[in-house]
Amino acid sequence: MPSVLIKNIGVLVTGNLKNPLRNADSIYIEDGIIRATGNGLNQRADIVTDARGMTAIPGLVDSHSHPTFGDFTPAQNSLSWITHYMHGGVTALISAGELHLPGLPLPPDPQTAVALALVAKRCYDNLRPAGVKVHAGTLLLVPGLKEADFDTIAAAGIRLVKFIFYDYSLLPNGEAERYVDWARKRGIKVKIHSGGVSRSGVSQVAGFDIVSRIRPDIVGHITGGPIPMPEKDVERIVAETDYYVEICSSGNARMVLSLMRAVTAKSAFDRVLIGTDTPGGTGIIPRGMLREVCFLSSVVGVPPERAICMATGNVGRAHGLAIGILEEGRAADLVLMDKIHGSVAKDALDSFAKGDLPGISVVMIDGEIRVGGRSQQTPPPERTAVIEE
Repeated sequence: MPSVLIKNIGVLVTGNLKNPLRNADSIYIEDGIIRATGNGLNQRADIVTDARGMTAIPGLVDSHSHPTFGDFTPAQNSLSWITHYMHGGVTALISAGELHLPGLPLPPDPQTAVALALVAKRCYDNLRPAGVKVHAGTLLLVPGLKEADFDTIAAAGIRLVKFIFYDYSLLPNGEAERYVDWARKRGIKVKIHSGGVSRSGVSQVAGFDIVSRIRPDIVGHITGGPIPMPEKDVERIVAETDYYVEICSSGNARMVLSLMRAVTAKSAFDRVLIGTDTPGGTGIIPRGMLREVCFLSSVVGVPPERAICMATGNVGRAHGLAIGILEEGRAADLVLMDKIHGSVAKDALDSFAKGDLPGISVVMIDGEIRVGGRSQQTPPPERTAVIEE
């Protein structure tokens, strides 16, 4: 794998909410790993990329996606959607369940749920569309699962389970709580579908009472996917729990404002995640992650470098994955972007703050340049990288 030196970076966003901006203009990469970050680095490299003052951010990590067949989604009967998302700056997807398999009975029986998770995990382990890291195989929790099933998925490397179809009238028997305990003993994160029913019409409604009873790690699309729980329930989850809370493109924009008021009051920015909850009824949104960062920055008033952390480092930390951070020893998943031609902004971060989407010039995954010059899914940035091999 060729070594890479990126020089003349204008602004470097780390993805780490504790230190979102770093005073550095250069990144040196070997074997797909960031080896050095600093000012004026001059290591000899196989590929030298002149960022020409553009902004570098970690590759975006979609906290809530629904992959099914490789780079095809039957939900929208569309090809190459993951490739398009990569051109929108996404370098990793977290599956919230492979729900759109044609003919899949909903809710699935326990054996089908386990089999589906294993097949999805193993397939995406062997396939990375356009280089995107698809963390697939999320087990959909249904009544009747056994502890041995959790051993099976843990052995396969699955690290996420999700309540969406579980019949909450069964809560008195303690089965759901046992699922959470079995998952945590094996280092598996627990997500819950929150709010009203989804497109399937089969998902279960979950507000504060159900969520606090389940005790998940992550409250999926708390602002709606597409219908959120009551506003007071959202506020209570932020104020009274320590769960991660997820904002998705498929949800209720007004509820994002309510959520972020509660987050600000609690200083709980480290708990906020960004995803799209696509493909699905909301469609395919290659710029969905960028748009959510833009909304938080320009409408809600979150500083753009902090909003980017919610779409990168926060997501990796919530899911127990070493992704979403630009620092030494981490995978070189990054995006170079700038304001687009015609924008009144001064750079990419100012674009987000003003409500303009930036243009992408470079997307890199594990040190490999997947987009070089300009993205197919954003207008051209004012500056583009110069890549010399």
